[in-house]
Amino acid sequence: MKSIYLPLVLMLIFFCHACKKKSVNCGMECEYNEELIFQSGFENCSVEPIDDAYDKITGTDPNLSGANNWDVLNDHSNIGKFRINYEDGDDTQRYCEIINDPLDPTNQVLQFKIIEPHISEGDSKKGRVNAFVSRNNCLKELHQTVRIFLDPDMEYLKQWEKAISWLTLFEYWNNSTVYKEKKQFKVSVNLVKLETGIVDNLYFQVKSNRYKLTKTEEVWKETATNFPVNFSEWMTVELYIKEGDEENGRFYLAVTPDSGSKVVLFDITNTTQHPKEKCPDGFSEFNPMKLYTSDNLINFMKDNGKSLEVLWDDWKLYKNKTP
Repeated sequence: MKSIYLPLVLMLIFFCHACKKKSVNCGMECEYNEELIFQSGFENCSVEPIDDAYDKITGTDPNLSGANNWDVLNDHSNIGKFRINYEDGDDTQRYCEIINDPLDPTNQVLQFKIIEPHISEGDSKKGRVNAFVSRNNCLKELHQTVRIFLDPDMEYLKQWEKAISWLTLFEYWNNSTVYKEKKQFKVSVNLVKLETGIVDNLYFQVKSNRYKLTKTEEVWKETATNFPVNFSEWMTVELYIKEGDEENGRFYLAVTPDSGSKVVLFDITNTTQHPKEKCPDGFSEFNPMKLYTSDNLINFMKDNGKSLEVLWDDWKLYKNKTP
C-alpha cells in the first residue's frame, strides 16, 4: 500500500508548489536609467475594441514629441502590454471613450464610465474600467503625472448613508495576479468617505494589502484629510512608487488643482512589496488610471440618476524618475 500511495503524494506536493509561480523576473539584469516611457494628451487618438473584455487605444498625439504613439507601450522593453480592461459586461454597462473636455471643447480627453454593475463576484457584483499595464519587467521605480477630472455628479456620494472605502483610481501590483506569482502585494489609491451619513468632504486614501492564500491583509494605510477632494475641476496628480521593504520602499502623491498650488498628500517610506518577498522584481502589473468599485456604490449613483465617471488627460509615464 505504501508503494501505491507514495507517487500520488509526491504528485500532490509538486502541484501545490507549482500552482503559484515564484517572482517571474527574479534575477534579471535591469538598467536604472531615467526614461520617459510614454506620453499622450489623447489628441488624434481613438479607442478600439479587441474583444468583450478589452479595448486598445491607437494613434499619435501631434502635440507631443517622442514616445507619443500608443504602439510604444506594446513595443517597449519593460512593458508587457497595455489594454483598457473591463473583465466583463458590455457598452451599455461600462465603457471607455475619447470625448471633448467639458471645460474646453477643443481639448480631447479619456472618459471612464460605469453605468451598472457588470462583473459577478460570489453573491455580489462590481464594476471596472481601467488602464491595464501587465507582464512587465524591471519596473522597480515608476513615476507618472496625469490630469484627472471627477464628474460633478460624483459629489453626490457625500449624501450616501454609507462610508466608502472602495472607489479605486490607481493601483500597483507587486507581485502580479496575471502571473499567479507568490507573495502578491498591491498599493491602491482610493476616493473615500470616512463616515456614514451626510459628510462635507471626500478624501484621497492610499493603502497596501498583502495576500495570504485566498485572503487579503492590510499592511499600511494613510488618508489625506488635509485635502478635501475637488469636483468639477481638473487636477494634476503626480504619483511615484519605488519597490522596497519597510526602510526602502516609497510612495509619493501630490495634487495640483487648476485653481491652486501643489499639495503633497503622501510621502510614505514603507514596504511596497510583500513583507516576505525574497526576490523583489518590480511592478509586473499596474493601473495608471482606474475606476473600480462595488455594486452598492454603482447602484446608489444609478438609482439617483447620477453619473459615475472620471476623465483623464495629459498622461506621462516614466521609469526611474523621482519626484
